[in-house]
Amino acid sequence: MAEKQHSDNANKVLVVIPARYESSRFPGKALADLAGAPLVVRTIQRASGMRMADRLVVATDDQRILAAVQQAGFDCEMTADHPTGTDRIGEVAARHEADIVVNLQGDEPLLDARDADALVRSLVHDPSLDIATCGHSFGGEALWRDPNAVKVITDATGKALYFSRAPIPGIFPGSDHHGWQAALRHVGIYAYRAEALRRFLELPRTTLEVTEGLEQLRALENGLRIGVVEIAREPVGVDTPQDLELVRRLWAKHHTDDQDEGM
Repeated sequence: MAEKQHSDNANKVLVVIPARYESSRFPGKALADLAGAPLVVRTIQRASGMRMADRLVVATDDQRILAAVQQAGFDCEMTADHPTGTDRIGEVAARHEADIVVNLQGDEPLLDARDADALVRSLVHDPSLDIATCGHSFGGEALWRDPNAVKVITDATGKALYFSRAPIPGIFPGSDHHGWQAALRHVGIYAYRAEALRRFLELPRTTLEVTEGLEQLRALENGLRIGVVEIAREPVGVDTPQDLELVRRLWAKHHTDDQDEGM
């Protein structure tokens, strides 16, 4: 499955899905079974519903993943060993002509393709943006205070001001405002202008990036402008075997509901 023919914008859009075999919490998760197909295959199947994508490629460093993806009829390319998924995407993007490069996670088979399309559209419609990413509202204070839930605050035009693991914005003593209502929970999918991706990968790691453990701060510290598209909810990813069981239940429910609607 080389090229898709239904992109409805003049930009050439490459979607890259990084997938590695080794995972500290769930080795081999890319090939874990989800309703009869490997997790990474289910992810690219969902991503293939994007209207704005011209080409979709899985990027991996493992021959087993390469074989599974190709057997399912999708494109997959081998890469060198890289410290981050973004570096892996950069290697693949360098081999293709593209105006916009989308980074989707290989462990999110419940991704709504419309959210990924919205990222591309934000770059198409706003020439001032270099990168686009997603966020959704917090449901309450507890998650906002969780350091594993990354927070993003934006300016009046929807551009990111800062990302943090800390509960930002801080609350002035006596204020009747709630910080969790002023921030969005960041969702780690991105669309890059091709030149912005190249520039980002050439930049050295920065102090804030290392302090927070958040790659996107390197972009902000170097003046790259990140637009934040608000979506309804976070995609459910798979980091552990327990996550996979949840995704299996949600997948089964979703497809049962689809069948019921078709009756």
